[in-house]
Amino acid sequence: MKQELDRIKGDVETMQRAMGLFPSMARDWIQWMKRDQWFCLWWCVPGLICIVAALLPFDHAQRYLGLVLDQWAGILVAVTLLGIAAGHSRQVNGKDGRPEAMVREARRINGLTIQGAWFGLASLVQLVLYFIWGQHYHIGFEPFWAGLFLLLGSTYLVMAMCTRIWILLGWAIPFLAYALCFPLAEGHQKVKGVLLGMFFIAVALSFSIIQVLQIRQIERQHESH
Repeated sequence: MKQELDRIKGDVETMQRAMGLFPSMARDWIQWMKRDQWFCLWWCVPGLICIVAALLPFDHAQRYLGLVLDQWAGILVAVTLLGIAAGHSRQVNGKDGRPEAMVREARRINGLTIQGAWFGLASLVQLVLYFIWGQHYHIGFEPFWAGLFLLLGSTYLVMAMCTRIWILLGWAIPFLAYALCFPLAEGHQKVKGVLLGMFFIAVALSFSIIQVLQIRQIERQHESH
């Protein structure tokens, strides 16, 4: 019975938020958003790995335990990203105890709805067509790589502006900045490594700053109600 009443209460609050009669985010979300804000800083770790690997004064062609330095850096980055993905999955699925309404909002933001699934499919088709186009016209790796980040950044930017889910700017801004700066590093391998590291750090800072702004918005909304 209690679960049914909680579900009805959540549905009523959702309708009130949609009608503008209730703040779109509840006050009890703030403590969880502050935790998410610190969690976002984990994106700095793969960035620091890329920067350190690029600047280490070692022979990058020398093998260590069968792999060159860049390959070891790639493995460390991949492991870190898997850890971040696992932590993010716990947040989206509410396994850390956050409110059900916040879980629903997180699933909506991350496209884990019917509409999100269709948009994800359209984005996948877009990427497949981009790869086919690049292969057909024999586009070199560097312009193809920069174009890929430009495509993803502009997609996230359009999504953020159309849906007003401003947290998506945490992806859009770093992707676009990296795509625009990448041609400036042409012929400088170390600079490219540093630039990739700065991309990850920019993701961390962008998400954290947006979280801070959203927390302040929630506080203002509840003060006015």
